[in-house]
Amino acid sequence: MGELRERIDREFREGVAKVNERFHEFFQLMFGGGAASLTLVKEKPLTEDEAPIVETAAAEGLAVKVNLPRKKIHSLEMLSGGERALTSIALLFALSQVNPPPFLILDETDAALDEANSRKYGEMVENLARHSQLVLITHNRETMSRAGVLYGVTMGADGVSKLLSLQFDEATGYAK
Repeated sequence: MGELRERIDREFREGVAKVNERFHEFFQLMFGGGAASLTLVKEKPLTEDEAPIVETAAAEGLAVKVNLPRKKIHSLEMLSGGERALTSIALLFALSQVNPPPFLILDETDAALDEANSRKYGEMVENLARHSQLVLITHNRETMSRAGVLYGVTMGADGVSKLLSLQFDEATGYAK
């Protein structure tokens, strides 16, 4: 059991280190600089006064630290909604790059982004699509422009919903 615990701990720390590298890279892409990192933290064990059950070991977890370019912000609580979204996207993409899944579903991950950040997001999505098949649920035009195939639902004058699909390769041929 001790050997297994050591192996799990070692592999977990190695995994965090790999994610940390990618997280820093994606963060810099999204923000045009700055730094982000995941750090392992240990919480103090609770005393008898703080909780009815006393834990004998400190709980271990992860903390996200950020350093935005041209700002003196270091905690997630001080970020705007858009900055939090960008940080979350950078972390999500970093996790998916360390051990790429065969497919990934992203639902409105770009909803809080402005036009400039949507372009950065689109570039990152294209990069991610090289390693995994993506299903993106979005209303963002920039994100849709990066897709190979679009699926949508529309409602006609008769009130009946219709499914649409459009392959951009074919659409380009029709447009010419």
